[in-house]
Amino acid sequence: MLKRFFAVTFCLLSTGLWSAEMTDPEIKEVLVFGTKTEKLKLPGSGIQIDPEELKKHDYSDLNQVISLAPGVYVREEDGFGLRPNIGIRGATSDRSQKITLMEDGVLITPAPYSAPAAYYITNASRLHAVEVLKGPSAIQAGPHTVGGAVNLITRPVPEQDLTEVEFTTGTDSFHKVAGAMGRVHDNFGFLFNALSYGSDGFKQLDGGGNTGFIRNDLNFKARWEPETKQKQSFTVKLGFADEDADETYLGLTDADSHRYPERRYPASELDRFESQHRQIHFSHSIEFISKFHVDTKVYLNKFHRSWNKFSGFIDGPSAQNVLRDPDSYVRAYETLTGSRDSRVGYFTDLTIDVTDNNRKYSSRGVQLELKNIFSVGSLDHNFKLGLRYHKDDVRRHHQPSSYLMLSGEMISDGIPRPYKTNNYARTEAVAIFVANEVSWSNWTVNVGVRYEDIQGSVDNKLSDVVSTNDQTVTAPGLGIHKQLTESIGLLAGIYRGFSPSGPGKDGVKSEESTNIEYGFRYYADGLLGELIWFQSDYDNLLGRCRASDTDCDIGQEFSGGDVKVRGLEMVAQGQFGFGDSYLLTGKFNYTYSESEFETSFFSQFSQWGLVREGDQLPYIPKHVGRVQIGVESEQWYMDISLKHQHEMREEPGSGKISDGLKTDTLTQLDFSVTWSVNDATDLSLLVRNVTDKSAIVSHRPYGARPNLPRTILGRVKYRF
Repeated sequence: MLKRFFAVTFCLLSTGLWSAEMTDPEIKEVLVFGTKTEKLKLPGSGIQIDPEELKKHDYSDLNQVISLAPGVYVREEDGFGLRPNIGIRGATSDRSQKITLMEDGVLITPAPYSAPAAYYITNASRLHAVEVLKGPSAIQAGPHTVGGAVNLITRPVPEQDLTEVEFTTGTDSFHKVAGAMGRVHDNFGFLFNALSYGSDGFKQLDGGGNTGFIRNDLNFKARWEPETKQKQSFTVKLGFADEDADETYLGLTDADSHRYPERRYPASELDRFESQHRQIHFSHSIEFISKFHVDTKVYLNKFHRSWNKFSGFIDGPSAQNVLRDPDSYVRAYETLTGSRDSRVGYFTDLTIDVTDNNRKYSSRGVQLELKNIFSVGSLDHNFKLGLRYHKDDVRRHHQPSSYLMLSGEMISDGIPRPYKTNNYARTEAVAIFVANEVSWSNWTVNVGVRYEDIQGSVDNKLSDVVSTNDQTVTAPGLGIHKQLTESIGLLAGIYRGFSPSGPGKDGVKSEESTNIEYGFRYYADGLLGELIWFQSDYDNLLGRCRASDTDCDIGQEFSGGDVKVRGLEMVAQGQFGFGDSYLLTGKFNYTYSESEFETSFFSQFSQWGLVREGDQLPYIPKHVGRVQIGVESEQWYMDISLKHQHEMREEPGSGKISDGLKTDTLTQLDFSVTWSVNDATDLSLLVRNVTDKSAIVSHRPYGARPNLPRTILGRVKYRF
């Protein structure tokens, strides 16, 4: 496969790159989806969250950041956003595994093909901007295009020297220390970022114990623009991040959650997540005559995590059943809460299973993008060709240990237990993307196609069986934009979405969808608005078993057959000056979604079970929206945001949702105000969940889980 990749690359370069004459236009760091001006005529839907927007509330939770975009919904889990669950237009939000997540245009999840669940993601506190792309233009990202793509953009190397530090402290001993130092000398510059943040946690463990976390992040980025005939730049990025979190899969019963949502049962006292992430990214950009660009990226990411956590009972009832109906499992429930000692009794074994899900991931690859802007007669062309060779793998060693609950404490029973999972999965993939955006008069048409050849394997060390599979996909896309007037444009698009099945799943079809959108975009006098209707028709929805699912093997996949998701997205934003020195800003986004299974079936996948034709999909809220209003002056700015997410059913069904099988509707009010004391110093007050609204945001992995309670933060930012 590698030979094929280099052969194709060499042929393309030899026919196009080396024959080009050279010039020296300015080259800047390139966004994946283009500038805001280009986005206005994009024949597809997308949004950019810019640096000014990110700094207003200074969220360290990516779930909160991404709520600024329409068509996106989240399932919260731990309150701090340590493990994001993000979905786009019907693609499951479960650990963000069905969307393409990138950092500076490079795949960033631990193993995007072999194990796409996002147990690592770029810390939101060091983001410079965020791009969210949906519609036909999403096929340029891949491999997961059924919903869309998110590009997390880190801070670029500055154009002038800077030194700044930031200190934040607040509720539940939340603390954040961040610093940046950038230096520029002639045509060379570098940026060093350091970040450490954490909290003692807002949950209270029965009997006492830690429930907090700490994250550290160090990053170095250097950029060199040599004085050559052809304008070019070299950028290298090095990163290290680690996490130590006393986080758990174990939640509460609904009754306990309503009485004391911040409680944690003693059965989770040993739970701990530890991880390390390392990255090396290198990129080169060069521009030739006729606006002919070549961008090359080489990357290596390594991630190791150990999550020692409550995983149920060794031979007893499932934790989900116990927490859903504690009256039917009184002894098991009392064991979890520490009010009853474990006993190998007459009816069931209530020995507690604590499993260390130890995994090592790596991903590496090289990607090349050629861009050529040229004109033929009255037609302007923006041609793109992308090539990527990628390899990733995951080593799983899931080692269970058994404990007895004695006087409210977890005591090891000393019995050795065999591995639950011991395997090595790997994937090798070649991806090719070709697109041409043609503009004339008031029309823009984008025609593109993505091809992927994916080879995967799984070596099961327990059964000594090696499974392999090979997937290929050709996914076309078409987008059209028509500028009706100076302020109103129409857009429409259709494309083939794709999400590959896991490695070694021979005979399992990949997830594919036909995605359609159409709507209009308005821009005039500082006002921007969009109204877009979308529909995703899935030929084969895939469900993937995770460690928290029951009666299935980790990585096992299940077919949900034909599924339809459709909805409406609205965006409006603008700014208005009043008085001599005040600016009023307003932003609004709203998404309406509905979904249905188009066949009836029974699935062993615990998130589906018995499905009837017409049942709605789990974890897709009908209504999601956000309103944000701000007032700015030369010396201060204030911002208030109101976020709403409708209740979500957690199992397929129709009609009224039964209690215990849904998340609560959550409406959250956030407030921020920043005062610039002088040119060097900013003081901020940040309040999350002003009304202290409490809600059940999920019953997965095990039991009811709360949102973040009211959190008050004070921040000082100083620039030298």
